[in-house]
Amino acid sequence: MPHFLKAAAFFAAATLTTLCFAQTQYPLTVQDGMGQKITLTSAPKTISSKTLFTDEILLNMLDTSRLSSLTNFASDDNYSNIAGKLPAGVPLLDFNVEAIIGNYPDIVFAANWSDAGKVEQLKQAGIQVYLVNTPNTLEGIETEILKLGMLLNVAEKAEQLVADMHSQLESYQSKVSIIAKQQWVALDYNSWGTASGVDTTWNAVLTNAGIINGSAEYEQGAYGQVPMSKELIVEIDPDILFLPGWIYGESDAASSFYQQVANDPALSNVTAIKQGRVYQIPENLRGTYSQYIIDTIGYVVESVADAVE
Repeated sequence: MPHFLKAAAFFAAATLTTLCFAQTQYPLTVQDGMGQKITLTSAPKTISSKTLFTDEILLNMLDTSRLSSLTNFASDDNYSNIAGKLPAGVPLLDFNVEAIIGNYPDIVFAANWSDAGKVEQLKQAGIQVYLVNTPNTLEGIETEILKLGMLLNVAEKAEQLVADMHSQLESYQSKVSIIAKQQWVALDYNSWGTASGVDTTWNAVLTNAGIINGSAEYEQGAYGQVPMSKELIVEIDPDILFLPGWIYGESDAASSFYQQVANDPALSNVTAIKQGRVYQIPENLRGTYSQYIIDTIGYVVESVADAVE
């Protein structure tokens, strides 16, 4: 078993032992992703999700009668991995304080980057708010899934979701081993001229697909992004380029960007372009940091494995 799978398996086993294998005992006091304590006197019956991350997890763990709302992004198949699975009757609400208060859930799951003013308004209205710490590793994703399972008294379903992640990841390993032998370096390059650094979910995707992240050693800016000039791309000379499969704006923007990069004279000697190893990644897979990141790894593995001679 590759070292990254051994570490992940050990981590999951340790976390499961710590958090689960029993019904949650209430009252329960926990710290959220911002270190703020909240106390639940009983299992929340109505839950509002204000991040696509929790949308995608909770829909796979909870009876839909407990969902008081999901985000508007949940129905957008450009971003969402659950767009075709949404239950009827569950409202889709953005982070609108008045609408959430009118909905009045037992708990709201927001992100550690959510608008602090709106979060405070909800708290002032007497609504419990749990801020999820945005993960950028598989271990971090698993930890958040298990925490949500504990908080909502669905530990067994959370454990199963994590177990399914490991099983799916294991199914890729024969191809991952073949890919890893190539020692290929990859860049994900986007239309605003950056690539994803070491502290990103994309780095986790590449690592678990047996690919080296060509931007991992460079200084990161906001959200783990590394400024990527054409000169730096040529210097790194990636074996693989990943480009966006969807770009906000015109419907053909991603296709136009692909052609722009693939036919740019300044990049004509880059190995990925010369060898035809340039792939577009659907945005719902590229942007996810829920359990669906395993599907992203699978998409990358299947795409790249076909290029191995």
